[in-house]
Amino acid sequence: MIVRKLIGILSMGIALFAWQPAAAQERAYLLGVISYGNSAQMIASEYQGLTEYLGRVLKRPVRIEGARDFTSFGERAKAKRYHMMFVAPSAVIEANRSAGYLPVAKIPGLLSVSFMAPTKSGIAFPEDMKGKRIGFTGKDAMITQLAFVELKNLGIKEPEKHFSSLAYYNDADGVLAGMQMNLIDVGVANSGLFNVWTNKGFDMNLIHSGKGVPHLTFAVRGDLPESERRAITEALLKATQDKDAQEFLRFSNFPGFEPAKLADYDELAKMLGIK
Repeated sequence: MIVRKLIGILSMGIALFAWQPAAAQERAYLLGVISYGNSAQMIASEYQGLTEYLGRVLKRPVRIEGARDFTSFGERAKAKRYHMMFVAPSAVIEANRSAGYLPVAKIPGLLSVSFMAPTKSGIAFPEDMKGKRIGFTGKDAMITQLAFVELKNLGIKEPEKHFSSLAYYNDADGVLAGMQMNLIDVGVANSGLFNVWTNKGFDMNLIHSGKGVPHLTFAVRGDLPESERRAITEALLKATQDKDAQEFLRFSNFPGFEPAKLADYDELAKMLGIK
């Protein structure tokens, strides 16, 4: 009888121990990002300063989860998998339309698409791109969508006929590598990267840049209690005052966060035809 009781107590203890991690995970906020194929460990390391800061301020753990591309991210957002997201504004707009996510903060400044080419290629103006090989990031990426809007504005309504070939890479680093390895003649990336790459010594021509749109945006589920949404917003706006958050911002080369509201994205939604 005593042995049976001891076994029962031990079984209950094991069950309780096994339940605790699952319960802790269930209580954690899930922050969704687009990982572009990077491993879970790389993503966790990249965002560690931000997640540790938010977890400490919000008094609730924050776990990071990466989706490989915009399409898979959108599917998860539609199912309200994430409590928060930090992604390109086009993904936030889509998540708002499909599941009611609300933007609360964004990186100051603007993003825009740029067409560029190695200087030695001799490609310097939009008309020089005709018949050349062009490379983009993912087909569903916001910068790629903006690129096709710009091509249309330039009078290029059938890119597959205007260029000799169209290539798509996993991320902007792939576009840079494609130009370096002479796999493409023209590369498409955000304008900030053109400055980064030229500052690193890559000799490039800026062929054309598009109109600026809001920068990377932090959004939260619309059905979170208002007090929680407010706490998340306030934490982001004070991120520059915290050592852990500063480490993340410094690594990402971001100045901090500024307030964001849904109306900030009306023009972008119209540009991309997001209804």
